[in-house]
Amino acid sequence: MPIATGHEREELEAELEGRKLLDIDNPVGPFGTKEAPAVVKSYYDKRIVGCPGGEGEDEHDVVWFWLEKGKPHECPVCSQYFVLEVVGPGGPPDGHGDDEDHH
Repeated sequence: MPIATGHEREELEAELEGRKLLDIDNPVGPFGTKEAPAVVKSYYDKRIVGCPGGEGEDEHDVVWFWLEKGKPHECPVCSQYFVLEVVGPGGPPDGHGDDEDHH
């Protein structure tokens, strides 16, 4: 096993056992609506998400955006709705608080 600690080590150990620690990759499911948005899982409080549109003729070029905890997002091209479900400890993905002053 490569040298790893913390969450990375947990993921590698789970992979060696043939299981996924967190099923957060490649979210799939029905088209998200305002009433029933597509749920995207994240280990952190925000995540970059790409919307490819619906299926068949409803597909469009991927639109990338930041999806944040507590802030539903509507794709500007196809009007699909997304919400973030935090399945880890949360916090910013870079390990620094976005609202903090870093001097």
